[in-house]
Amino acid sequence: MPATGEVYALLAAFAYGLAGVSIVKGKATAQGDKGVFLAVVTTACLSAALWLVWGRSSLTHLKSESALIAVAAFAAAGLFSTVLGRITMYRAAEQVGAVTTGLLRRLTPVFALPLAFVVVGQVPHSREVLGGLVVLLGIVFYLRTPSWYLPASVSTGLALGVASAFFYALSYALRSWGLQRLPDPTLGALIGALIGCIWFPVVAAMHANTSRGPRTLLIDRGPWHWITALALSFGQVLQFLALQSTSVLAVSVIGSLDVLFSAALIVLLRSGEPIAVGRLFVAALLAVMGITMMLAVPI
Repeated sequence: MPATGEVYALLAAFAYGLAGVSIVKGKATAQGDKGVFLAVVTTACLSAALWLVWGRSSLTHLKSESALIAVAAFAAAGLFSTVLGRITMYRAAEQVGAVTTGLLRRLTPVFALPLAFVVVGQVPHSREVLGGLVVLLGIVFYLRTPSWYLPASVSTGLALGVASAFFYALSYALRSWGLQRLPDPTLGALIGALIGCIWFPVVAAMHANTSRGPRTLLIDRGPWHWITALALSFGQVLQFLALQSTSVLAVSVIGSLDVLFSAALIVLLRSGEPIAVGRLFVAALLAVMGITMMLAVPI
């Protein structure tokens, strides 16, 4: 029987798979920001609750120079993940679908290799490099097209998916750098979410007289938008719980199964999104194999 940590990680993968599908489903009724701000606020609330219950640092611990530098790193990580990473993920899912976006997110560990070296000073192992190539192979295999031409919307969607993976990888590197100075991941998650809670209203206020004004932050609160917000938030909570009783390696590998959950949910919901089941299976298998190779590096 699986250990508790692995069960939590599997549930987190399901939550992220559900979020990918609900983003696409919520597009039909969206009139504003498509629930992006709603998801950020929900994540901030849950992160705050986690910090109050499990946080290792109090506000008095943030007076040192090292802690303030870590806070700045957490804030930057929040900008790249909660703001830029999440926005590009939403837009990519809308244009190329939840499954393709999920596969593109498998690029995150590939980008993390050079970024970890530049930001944290970690030298990648040869097995990590080889695993990254296997991940790329799986993505190229699934996204292959019989024509060299891609419609503008598809090309843009693919670019947004790749950008999202890069932003998330950069945020992981910055968070790792910050945790070396202030080892409190719940506080780091809260700071990152608060950056999003500040960023979106400020940007909306700058467009007060346009279609991107403050009204867009509150208008999209339909069922699918709430499902997305709660799925993303609970996904983070479940991953945190998983990390309490199992390794980061296990959580990361199991988390790569979110793309399979997205595909299964699309079939179950009878969505109109086309799925090449055979290519999906092979690509997902290669992605899992590649990430496993990257993570299973001798310490």
